[in-house]
Amino acid sequence: MSITNNRNRTGIIIISLSIIFVIFVLVLLFLLDFVSSDMMFNILIGIFIFLIILPILWIIISRISGPSQKRCQRCNYPVGDYAEYCKNCGLELLTRCPNCDRLQRTENFACKNCRTPLTAPPREEVRQDYVIIQEGTKLPDKSNFCPTCGSNLKETENLRFCEFCGSKLT
Repeated sequence: MSITNNRNRTGIIIISLSIIFVIFVLVLLFLLDFVSSDMMFNILIGIFIFLIILPILWIIISRISGPSQKRCQRCNYPVGDYAEYCKNCGLELLTRCPNCDRLQRTENFACKNCRTPLTAPPREEVRQDYVIIQEGTKLPDKSNFCPTCGSNLKETENLRFCEFCGSKLT
């Protein structure tokens, strides 16, 4: 699960709890005879209209707020829009177009300026920080990597969630 999914889930939880709270207050007011049944009906119609408009507003606000932050393709570390290399793993993020010499992101297939096809940068051998376990060796109780994103985790005894993607560790 990504950070964006957690943010969306948090928003849904907040909206749901606020709706439950408003309904609870209305029922409490109705039971204490502060609100008549006609007034309660009008309030419920207003809440129904609000619940129809709320998702539309949510979509508009999320579109206006812009795209989520860029992440490294290799380690999922947040990177800036104009970062040339990932701070975490060193992956090259920008390359120059051979035709117009403009900087492009490495995941682009063609230059955005002149539409020249771009070749992927050569993949260098990635050094892994893990030990190869021989056949028949007892496996450790807890792994030191995230099963979802594959990032290397340190001090896994105290972790319940991945530091990079937020997924639950078993």
